[in-house]
Amino acid sequence: MSEEKKDLIQRLEELLKQMNPWEKKPVLKAGRIIVELVKLPERRKKSSIEPEKLVLHIRLEDAFRGVFIENVDELEDLAAAISAEKIREIARALTEISKKKRVQEYEL
Repeated sequence: MSEEKKDLIQRLEELLKQMNPWEKKPVLKAGRIIVELVKLPERRKKSSIEPEKLVLHIRLEDAFRGVFIENVDELEDLAAAISAEKIREIARALTEISKKKRVQEYEL
């Protein structure tokens, strides 16, 4: 394991101890997308207890809700889904539709 990776793991373990449940720490902003670390509290189920953990939270800057990513597999699935050509085509079409609706006409 590289020294850089060890340092990152150690820093994240420290954050897990220091942060309060549901506390957020910004990691990255790309355009209108914000990626932040969030500490999820301990979760009790009927037969087990999930310990508190850090997850990535991906959201729009003007939104409170977003997507929680717990592991690299979920991140790769999300990246594959949003980079699919079909999704790009739909997004382009939605952009065209919303451009048409941006023009508002007022009665005189």
